[in-house]
Amino acid sequence: DGFEWIDCMNRQDSVISYIRKAEDPKDYVIVACNFTPVVREGYLLGAPKAGFYREIFNSDSTYYAGSNVGNFPGCQATNKPHHGRPASLRINLPPLATVVLKPE
Repeated sequence: DGFEWIDCMNRQDSVISYIRKAEDPKDYVIVACNFTPVVREGYLLGAPKAGFYREIFNSDSTYYAGSNVGNFPGCQATNKPHHGRPASLRINLPPLATVVLKPE
């Protein structure tokens, strides 16, 4: 299956997050979407593994006329479990935006 929810129940912050996987389950990305005009700094997400995650897409980038809030070049996930996952990472989630992170 190429899709797994990380968190689809955060109504308070209006944020959803999920994993998209290729045929090789080691080839995946984490997607987080913020549906509010509020920046979510240090937003905690569950992750499949610890390590560095590169931000490969940010809809709030100045390239798309956004405010450039994000995680360039990426962020570090630690072995602290969250959302039922063995690791977690803290990201800056831009307002009304989507970010995509890929493990290195």
